[in-house]
Amino acid sequence: MKKLVLVLAFCFSSMFGIGIGSYQITPGFGANLSYQKDTRNSFVYGGYARVWLGISRVVIAPQIKYDIISKSGDNAGYKNLQAGGLIGFDVPILPLLPYVGVSYSQFFGVNLDSTYAINYGVRIGIPLVPFLYVGIDGSWQNPKIESGGNYSMNRIGASIGLEF
Repeated sequence: MKKLVLVLAFCFSSMFGIGIGSYQITPGFGANLSYQKDTRNSFVYGGYARVWLGISRVVIAPQIKYDIISKSGDNAGYKNLQAGGLIGFDVPILPLLPYVGVSYSQFFGVNLDSTYAINYGVRIGIPLVPFLYVGIDGSWQNPKIESGGNYSMNRIGASIGLEF
């Protein structure tokens, strides 16, 4: 009977990521909706995929993030693809994970050079639904404009995701 309970507990816990001792592997994906304050005041929506890998409370996550900057006024909109990594800290007792990271960033449909992005945010677990997460997600970039100068952009918004 003890073996059956142990097997069932292991199977249930592995449905929502693997946590053995102080190690964890938790893949996830989600969507975000951000606001980019600039001369056009654009809304940004997109998605991301991450795999949280951790020892004890410190976690790292390779990530891919894709954003679409929506059309506003005479702006045709453009796309942004980021690939990089995050580092975070699981807060004991609370379902919080603040994180920061760096990604390579490439733009499509606009005259901006590829650059790096600094990503930051906090992931908040929903206690009653163990695989659902909400959070605050931000990204700062300063790409060069092909015609000269730089274009500083800071996006911050809400995210929702599933982790297994």
